[in-house]
Amino acid sequence: LVLNALKAGQQLLKIIEDLINISKIEEGRFGYTFEPTDIVDFTNNILAQIMPQARRASIKVYFDRPKDPLPQVMINQEKMTMDFYNFLDNAIRYNVQNGEVVVGVQVLKDEPFVQVSIKDTGIGIPADEINKIFGKFFRAENATRFQTEGSGLGLYINKNIILAHGGKLWAESEMNRGTTFYFTLP
Repeated sequence: LVLNALKAGQQLLKIIEDLINISKIEEGRFGYTFEPTDIVDFTNNILAQIMPQARRASIKVYFDRPKDPLPQVMINQEKMTMDFYNFLDNAIRYNVQNGEVVVGVQVLKDEPFVQVSIKDTGIGIPADEINKIFGKFFRAENATRFQTEGSGLGLYINKNIILAHGGKLWAESEMNRGTTFYFTLP
């Protein structure tokens, strides 16, 4: 009973934090301070933080490291940590037993952007809903059946963080085969 109450309290706190962040985003008060960052080291540190959650869920997480050094990116580390964590949390929560998550980072050819990809082997997103997933409060129908908790705010916040960094984001998915989220950073 105490564990259920603790979990419910943590879920409520996450929803409240998300609503506060959305309010700040929409009022232009989210606040960004950008600093040059090695995206490979940054990604590696985030993955180290998420590993205990992945292990508990029996999900293997891999980092497809670039072979060549990448240029630094200008990011707000606090907001980008929130962004990465939410993508990875979703990739773990909506995955299948003994599934995988593969994170990749690469420089785009002929463009001044670094592209990050987060690919899972999870439940996927229906084709007719994939264009709605970055909207406020939206959750795909199969996601609500698979995982009842969730507010539909995380990807909306992620979208706003990426856009504030001058990047873009999109997703590709195949039902029952997985989803890949992509985003770019200048």
